[in-house]
Amino acid sequence: MNSETKQFESDYLPLQPAMQRMAESLLHDEQDAADVVQDCFVTLWNDRRKLQYVANPEAWCIMLVKRRCVDMLRRRHPTVDIDTVMNLADEPAADDSRLYLALRLIDRLPERQAQAVRLRHFDDADTQTIARTMNINEGNVYTILSRAYSSLKQMILDYEKE
Repeated sequence: MNSETKQFESDYLPLQPAMQRMAESLLHDEQDAADVVQDCFVTLWNDRRKLQYVANPEAWCIMLVKRRCVDMLRRRHPTVDIDTVMNLADEPAADDSRLYLALRLIDRLPERQAQAVRLRHFDDADTQTIARTMNINEGNVYTILSRAYSSLKQMILDYEKE
């Protein structure tokens, strides 16, 4: 057994239950969640040579699961009407609609800004973890997040004008 396989078995396979719970919490469907987790493990296995560079396997796996879940949710609901989002304040589906809107806006950011925002708000990473993950210093994290928030604020203002 080579070192890549040993690393995969020791660092990634034990994360399956946490990945499954995350997927189920986002998708609300056990079978879809299992499909997402299986797909993530296939991706991880195919990229196993690169995994040695991952500083935090658990955060990496959770981020991967979240992104795959979002992709699945987007395929189910490809567009979100902004008026619907604004008028659903008291309905349970409002959180999902707002999530879709937020994800669409974040996806419009430059890649580094989008990555920092996702790490901060979807993975609940602190600035030190974001800096390590993105291979930058903490000061740059603050700058990137500040620019991202400024861009998101402008995008929201533009939506409200429409």
